[in-house]
Order: sequence, then C-alpha cells, then structure tokens
Amino acid sequence: MSRLRTDSRARVQYVDVVLTFATLVSFGAVAPWVYDAIQKGRTALDPLSGTLLALALPLMVIAMIVSVGVSGRT
Repeated sequence: MSRLRTDSRARVQYVDVVLTFATLVSFGAVAPWVYDAIQKGRTALDPLSGTLLALALPLMVIAMIVSVGVSGRT
C-alpha cells in the first residue's frame, strides 16, 4: 500500500520542461530558414519526397513532445 503513496512515475522533471521549451523555441527561431531551404529543395524533388521533406520539422516537434512524455513515464 505504501508504494501507491510514494509512486512518482508519470511526472515530468523540471529539467525536461526547461530543455523542451528551449528546444521548441529554437525550432521556432530557425523554422523560417528551414522552410525556405525546404521550398528551394522541393523544386528539384518529386511530390512525395517534397512532402516528406516539408514534414521534417513538424515531425521533429512531435518527436520532442513524445520524448518528454516517455521520459516522464519512467
């Protein structure tokens, strides 16, 4: 029974919150340059490759959020 009261799983640590916030802010800061480079690269690619390239930054953001959730679970 005491294990239920001292269970600290599913808590995101303060360091994870700070690092995630800093990473997401940096993604937001470089996103215009990344999207500009992606738009230039899409002209030379086929439609599927161009779409996958355009989804690179949003997928990184989603992976970051999932990573924080997994980190809080352990």
